[in-house]
Amino acid sequence: MTSSVSSTDRAVEQLCLAFSAELISSGFLRGTYRSALDTLLALAIGQANLAHMARNLAFQKTYAALSASPPDELRRPVRVRSIAMSLGVPQETARRRVASMVEAGFLTQTDAGVLMPKSITETPAYIATAEATCQAIGDLYGAFRRLGALGAPDQEAGDGEFPHRYTMRLWGDHFLRLVEMLLPIVHEPFAIVLLFSILRASHATQPGAGKPVSASSLSRSLGLPFETVRRNALRLAEAGLCLKTPRGYLITPELLETPVWRQFAERHGQILKRFFSIMGERGLLGWWEAEYQAASR
Repeated sequence: MTSSVSSTDRAVEQLCLAFSAELISSGFLRGTYRSALDTLLALAIGQANLAHMARNLAFQKTYAALSASPPDELRRPVRVRSIAMSLGVPQETARRRVASMVEAGFLTQTDAGVLMPKSITETPAYIATAEATCQAIGDLYGAFRRLGALGAPDQEAGDGEFPHRYTMRLWGDHFLRLVEMLLPIVHEPFAIVLLFSILRASHATQPGAGKPVSASSLSRSLGLPFETVRRNALRLAEAGLCLKTPRGYLITPELLETPVWRQFAERHGQILKRFFSIMGERGLLGWWEAEYQAASR
């Protein structure tokens, strides 16, 4: 029995790593925002604007679907200083990057602080990201169910539209919690995105040999200065989380079996399982259970 449980736990950890390698690294690629840092700041600001409504179930249900973005009057501005401190980002760097996003129209500056307006969460890019994220979460849920790592939820799927926005708010909370819990291992929030980007390029959680990814390639794809990427990648290598090779940075299946990666994978898996537990408590897993049952027929 112990061997079986251990085997299932390890399979869950591998699924979780593959999930985050794809979803987190692709979510921070240079696209809507100029850099991964801008994406991280925008995410934290958007979450903070609605944090006071997190436990208001009436609000969550009213603004659950893509067709119902919360109005600006419900968004509470947040100080850039608070966001910088929560993420471990230098305050002047955060102030400069936020000012740039305000100028570009991604954020709105008020006397009370900064907020992400409703209009930004209604763009095609946001909607596409929400749909892709929820699909990835559903795929991971189905994999967990097939492994027996999750049981069927108590509640069925609700009526009406799929709760993309509700799920995205919970996912945003989860990611920021992931940053907070993994910082003692990787030291900087950039390094978490960087680590999963290297893991994604290395294909370490999949069959077949991966390939190293260079600091210059990571710099271009994430929109971060080369020196920032190089410095953080070297720290990851020194911590034993990746290998520095002549052609770039690499994570191998063998490296995933080392004590530092075992600690990382276990903690990461626990955080993701907690995310699914919260979704179950909020009655959201029924949507993915319906998809799982349909695919199983």
